[in-house]
Amino acid sequence: MLAAVCFGVVLLAAVVSLWPGDFSPGEEMISPGAEDIAVSQEDTLYPTSDRLRFDGRPEVVYVYLRVENLDTYGDLQARVGRTSRTSALGRLFGGGGGLVVENVGEERLTVTYGGASGVVKFAVRPESGGLPSGEYTVAVYASSGRAGESSAVARKYFVVGARHG
Repeated sequence: MLAAVCFGVVLLAAVVSLWPGDFSPGEEMISPGAEDIAVSQEDTLYPTSDRLRFDGRPEVVYVYLRVENLDTYGDLQARVGRTSRTSALGRLFGGGGGLVVENVGEERLTVTYGGASGVVKFAVRPESGGLPSGEYTVAVYASSGRAGESSAVARKYFVVGARHG
């Protein structure tokens, strides 16, 4: 009886790990002033092409946000999230790792009466080594002026390494 229950749990875990996820690489423009958001391994003013998938484990990827007459431009910041289908055993033996998002370079924003226009660049890095495989979401927020509140401007969804689903 115990063996049958254990087999059922293992079978269920295998099915869940192979079940296709609903993650779809792409972008989401939330604020009316957000024009484009791109991801690249290029450290440049603005990339010539946008990538949705990165092979291997790059040391850094750059996220570029282009805005035109963005109303809420104060203190633009980015947050990163990653999901992975790494097993619990894989996480136990080094499958995790923290991620860091930094605002890099000069903000190239021009502020006029209509709002801010230009490009802001962020770098997504692991705390050590290369970026771990997984499905990444980078969300860019602008402070709304109220204490501690911020509003989403845009989101970028991309994949690093082999896709497991």
